[in-house]
Parts: sequence; structure tokens; C-alpha cells
Amino acid sequence: MLGRTNVHEHIIINGANNKKIPADFIHTEVPRIAAEVQSWKAAGGGVLIDSSPIGVGRDINKLVQVSQLSSVPIIVSTGFHKLSYYQPNHWLYQSTSGELAKIISDENLKGVMLDDAHPYNSKRSIIKAGMLKIGIDSSGITPTVDKLFTAMADIINRLGLVCMIHTEVGVPFNDVINWIEKHSVRPENILFCHMGKSLDRNLHLSLASQGYYLEYDSIIRPTPSLEELSTVILELFDRGYGNKVLFAGDFARRSYWKCFGGQPGLKFLISGLNKDLEKLGFSEEMLDKIWIDNPRDWLS
Repeated sequence: MLGRTNVHEHIIINGANNKKIPADFIHTEVPRIAAEVQSWKAAGGGVLIDSSPIGVGRDINKLVQVSQLSSVPIIVSTGFHKLSYYQPNHWLYQSTSGELAKIISDENLKGVMLDDAHPYNSKRSIIKAGMLKIGIDSSGITPTVDKLFTAMADIINRLGLVCMIHTEVGVPFNDVINWIEKHSVRPENILFCHMGKSLDRNLHLSLASQGYYLEYDSIIRPTPSLEELSTVILELFDRGYGNKVLFAGDFARRSYWKCFGGQPGLKFLISGLNKDLEKLGFSEEMLDKIWIDNPRDWLS
């Protein structure tokens, strides 16, 4: 049983090897983070997916420590974030699509690299990555993104893994969908993240109707409002696509964690948010579908 699953979280972000990571995004204090993760579990939370892939502060040893201290399972990601996080001399730019596919699939099959700055000679954790991630912004399918997507498509189709796609405002969704179809990737394997940044009801209905999963994490942010977000999500349920909706925290910033003096904290996603959503028309059954059934179905 996965339980209530937070499908997009940032539990540990270690900025030691990446100066492009903002200071507020860096959190490595294992005991404090583990205590907050325990509060998530005590409120009824289950599995967490840490969605920091290669090169953006992933620290597998500290993730293992948090999981062990909190007794909460954590699924680890591989792949790449949006390109703005990587220096121009990063090895991903010089690697071929085939080389990238090998590096990424080895993280799924052999274990996550302990030093992902040196992919050809890094030692490995015994922990294997359970999912893929790719980032895309308004620039769309650039040659580098195309190379990364091609590597991901090979792994998705060959190993049957699921992939989350980080999106930003202005992402050309039509181009992305055309690319996915061209590479024969099943929509059911894809989760589009941060859909609150592209709050177009027609877009969301279209994606869901094609079989794609949609993740909403702006639920704890001021823009768009919870009411605006809820209107779109409730329409998805009304139109028969409630099975494509997933929730997450995406607490990349320290200022979202209570253990660092921030708000609202992981526990709120269950203890507070659900109450707010019920007032806006969500039933307990709908919320269980979003938190429990849909993540299980996507991951399986």
C-alpha cells in the first residue's frame, strides 16, 4: 500500500555542487526534515516521491537517512530538470542520446549515482531510481531537450517506467504532445507537473481525455487561488476525468517547511488542505481518489 502519496516533493536539496540552486531551496538537515516527514505520516500520509533528478541537489544518502528515521518510504527520481539549472559545461550537453539513456537506465537498474557530476566513474547506492523526470519551459523542444526526451522515451518504452514532465508558463503543449506521440510513448506513463501554471480548462480537459495525468501543486500557493484551481479540477471530475488528477506539495523552498520556521508544512497537505477543499465541493471519496488511487494507478 502506497497510502496517500505526495507525487512531487523535494525532501533534500544539496547545493554543494550546483551554484545555480537558490539558497532558499537548499535543505539538508536530516533530523529536522525527518521529524517533519514523521508529522506527514502521523497525519495520514504515505509514500513521498523526491523529484530532484540528476545534477540539481539530489543526495541519495541523506534521503535514505530521512526515510529510515521517519519510517516513510521515498521514491527517488532520475533524469534531468529544466536546463536553466545546469552550467553550460555540464556533461549532459556533450553526451549523446544513447549515452544519456544508458546513464539514466543504469540508475534505474543498478542504483543511483553517489556522485552524479562524474557519471562514468561514480560509485552507486543500492537504492534504484523508481521514476523519470524531464524539465521543459517556454523554449519548447530545443535540440538539447529533444536529445534528453529521446533518451527518456527509450527508457519509458523499454522499461515501462513512468515520467513526470516539469512545466513552466508558456510551455508549447501541442509540440510536446506531438513529440510524445512521435516516439510512441503511452500517455498513461506521463504526468504533467505544475498545471496551475497553465490554468486553461480546455488544455486540462484535452490532456486528461488523451490519457495524460495532471499534477497540481499550486494548491498551497497564492496564485492561482485555490478557488480558481478547484473550479478546473472539479470540472475534470464532472467530465469523467477525476482519475487523472494528482496532488503534490513541491516544497522546494525552505520557507514551505515548518521545521525551518516556514508555512504551511507537509502535514497541512492532509490536515488542513483537505478541509479547505471539502468546503469548495470536494468529497472525501474524491480526495481519496486524488491522493491514493490515482498515484497508485499511475505508478503501476
